[in-house]
Amino acid sequence: MNENSQINGLSSVAMGFVLGAVVGAGIALLLAPRNGTETRQRLADAGGRLGDAARNKFNQARDVASGLKHDAASALDAGREAFAEGQKSRS
Repeated sequence: MNENSQINGLSSVAMGFVLGAVVGAGIALLLAPRNGTETRQRLADAGGRLGDAARNKFNQARDVASGLKHDAASALDAGREAFAEGQKSRS
């Protein structure tokens, strides 16, 4: 799997998670109504869990991007060195 598909895969998973959480929260409110205080508390708890999950996905995506940056920099350095060696051997 290449790096672009990893990033796209993480984005798709995150969007699927968010959509599922929103739909699930809506269904829960419709099927199990509670008084206002309990509903607000449940929504706050669900929002906290959703925020934590979003932060985790963001951190994973950031780590993948950081790894890609490091790999690209290493490849660029290796290419520069190979080019320089090629130029030396031609002289």
